[in-house]
Amino acid sequence: MSQSRGFKRYELHERVLEAIPALGYRRPTQVQEKVIPLFIQKRNLIVEAPTGTGKTAAYGLPLISRLDLLKRSTQALVMVPSRELAIQVSNALRSFFSGDQLAVGAVYGGVPMEESFQAIKSHPHILVVVPGRLRDVMSHNQYDFLWRDIKFLIIDEGDKLLEMGFQRDFDELRSHVRTRVQVGFFSATISEDAETMIRERFHPIQSLRIPPRETLKNIRFYLSRAHQGQREAYLMTLLKEQNIKQSLIFAGKRADILAITNFLRNQGIKAEAYYGNQEQHERKNILKRFKEGHIQFLVASDLAARGLDVPDLPAVINLNVPEEYDYYLHRVGRTGRAGNKGKVFNLVASDMEAIFLKNHHRQIEIKLQDLSMEIVDLKSEKVKEEQKWIKYHLSRGKRDKIRKGDIVGFLVNKAGLEGGEIGTITLYEAYSIVDMPQFGFENLKVQAELEPLKIKGKSVKVRRFQMDEIERKAESVRRLKRDRRKDL
Repeated sequence: MSQSRGFKRYELHERVLEAIPALGYRRPTQVQEKVIPLFIQKRNLIVEAPTGTGKTAAYGLPLISRLDLLKRSTQALVMVPSRELAIQVSNALRSFFSGDQLAVGAVYGGVPMEESFQAIKSHPHILVVVPGRLRDVMSHNQYDFLWRDIKFLIIDEGDKLLEMGFQRDFDELRSHVRTRVQVGFFSATISEDAETMIRERFHPIQSLRIPPRETLKNIRFYLSRAHQGQREAYLMTLLKEQNIKQSLIFAGKRADILAITNFLRNQGIKAEAYYGNQEQHERKNILKRFKEGHIQFLVASDLAARGLDVPDLPAVINLNVPEEYDYYLHRVGRTGRAGNKGKVFNLVASDMEAIFLKNHHRQIEIKLQDLSMEIVDLKSEKVKEEQKWIKYHLSRGKRDKIRKGDIVGFLVNKAGLEGGEIGTITLYEAYSIVDMPQFGFENLKVQAELEPLKIKGKSVKVRRFQMDEIERKAESVRRLKRDRRKDL
């Protein structure tokens, strides 16, 4: 069977069918088989399906096919809970169409307000929005033209939106659009309250549910009891015994995320922290490098449980077990995607977490396999200082017209590094942060004794950068942004 033949049974736009082979879809997934024909038939839908099942394509392919692409106006509004998901969804929607006729815009926080204004004023066929930012934008200018042609309203990850107090925003947005707008509510888990809210506002509406067991059948789940205070030793044992080369590690609180990231980096492992208070461009840079394989382990909060799509991610490691079932479902759905096999390792440190985990798997209807380990002695696993993966602060940034390529060239020529030894580079206005092994810094100190260090003819100072500095600098930026908003 050709990659797109399975989709040809549906009334999809020819340019959508042309795009499907490049997406790697061999045949429609279970949720796509159910949703696409009903969406084309103009049905209102409530769809519950686990992550990794192709929900975005399930509504995106028929949605694009029903747009009037000859008319440049916003005809569909897609609501998502976070900027990460807004970026992912808008990029996915663009990939579902072969050609440049389709216009997709996005409105989310973490970027200048002017970018959001322009996204609306450009009249994209589809506008992907985070409701909070859209509300902020509309408080400056109502943009009445936005609502005129909207025929489709998609709520993606609707359960999370409801947690965020989305109901009021939703009712206000709905008051602007036409009464007979077609709605699709998509989520990995849908509570009774969420379904009731939607049914009260849209009828008739049809519910579709895909059991998690069907979509998680390619994943093996493991449970290992980890003694309190020995989490790092158990983690290193797991990585070595299971030969895990790349993984998403969920660690819960920000202090734990930073502690685990520092620990891994001190073992010579390329690891990055990923959590909500980082600046948007920094998170975007980290995600890009993780997807490209330049970062081995992403130590994350539940922010990464949604909107992060790494098709070939071999494993997820839970260093804490969330009490909420849907959070666990979102986490484990990061591996075993698109028909690939995956593994989930749960390192459980308390009886309460063990109870949570067993309750989650009772709902998933997939058994946990016990995994026993002889933990390594970290004292005997000493890593040479020069092998440790360390962040360094460079005193030049964007305002100095410095680019990432300039920093790479500087480190290759002056620090004696090869390209593969240079990690994540993040440019800020007044400075830059770069990952590299200790010996690179030692080489720079030797060079600095011979002649002043320069990038593009401008002197530069290099020093070690502590992980907690990231948080302090991010808080400073957020405080500045809050003060600016107060002045508006």
